[in-house]
Amino acid sequence: MNDPSTPIVPFYQPHVAPKGPGGSVVDYVLTEIARRIVNGDYHPGQRLVEADLTQDLGVSRSSVREALRRLEINRFIRIEPNRGATVATPTRDEIVQQFRIREVISGLGARAAAERIEQPGHKALVLQLLAEVEEQTARGSETNHRRENGRFHRTINEMSGIPDIGELLDQFNFPILHTIYFRDLSHEHWERNMSDHLDIARAVLHGDALAAEHFARQHMHRMVDIAIAIAERLQKEARNGARNPPARGRQP
Repeated sequence: MNDPSTPIVPFYQPHVAPKGPGGSVVDYVLTEIARRIVNGDYHPGQRLVEADLTQDLGVSRSSVREALRRLEINRFIRIEPNRGATVATPTRDEIVQQFRIREVISGLGARAAAERIEQPGHKALVLQLLAEVEEQTARGSETNHRRENGRFHRTINEMSGIPDIGELLDQFNFPILHTIYFRDLSHEHWERNMSDHLDIARAVLHGDALAAEHFARQHMHRMVDIAIAIAERLQKEARNGARNPPARGRQP
């Protein structure tokens, strides 16, 4: 596990941390850079120059350096010798490797949740999830799916009784891929997600650990091809950006 002083940044939209006495300067810099990356203000492969960030954010160079260190651990950026920090552009192999790990972790969480279904309040939680999925399906719209999807998986993970499940899923992740996935989510993929959620929740509700694990792993595995397509698009954008770099000193 990571050092507790290096928190994992959740894959969902980073919050805006307060700057000044009300919050840590490093946290402010970290969340602001993460926000700009997932919003597309900083592009895949783009260099993040410490001096420019220091001036733009009005903070010390040491705060920027520490924030970049944490962002590298969180896979938002890469730091390379003689080149410095650049916005991450995951490769096909990296995506396949990370999603294989996520598949196992997600399956473990669902399996453990099914095994603990008799714990007080757990059946009620799953019944609520099922009702919410059915309501979302009846509504017929993928609007708010990012938030609803997060609630579904967090509930299953919390029911597992394994506190590290959620953190591990965020750790073995490329946040920029999830950001683009939810931003560009097709109706067809949303319908598939709804069907998968129903399968997972029903298996958990019936205490069928093997089925719950199977459906959760299948659900995660479906993301691989979509993630690869997104990564290939990011790599193309990064190559185009390298051919047409922004003017020196200009903030994106």
